[in-house]
Amino acid sequence: MNNHLRTYQQMHISGLNQKELIVILYSGALRFIEEGRVLILKKDVPGTHEKLSKARNIFIHLLSTLDMETGGEFAIKLSSLYAYFIEKITMANATKNVEELDEIVPFIKDIKEAWEKIDINGEDIPDSKKMSRMEPVQVFSAEA
Repeated sequence: MNNHLRTYQQMHISGLNQKELIVILYSGALRFIEEGRVLILKKDVPGTHEKLSKARNIFIHLLSTLDMETGGEFAIKLSSLYAYFIEKITMANATKNVEELDEIVPFIKDIKEAWEKIDINGEDIPDSKKMSRMEPVQVFSAEA
């Protein structure tokens, strides 16, 4: 049964476009961060490490797959945010301090929501010149 489930999941993922995959990664990161946060409060060190390592690995993957050439200034700003998220998750894992996680969750949610709103046909993609002048947090805030 487990093999059938894994095959179904792989087929489902292979049929998704890049935007959908990125949204799934953000959703997973948020889920693992929340689960890690709960486990910190329960003082479950091994569980915390497992969940926060998974969240960190998602951002390492996102960072490593950024197309810096095509993405330009926008990709540079995203890379800075991903590095920041990785640092904060690593610190939370090392210190078992939930405040490290609470600081980044709103930003991650904003970025996920921005990805959800993007029209892959290009109609709803924000003006890259305007975005390149903005700070990373502004790029993904609801007011931008």
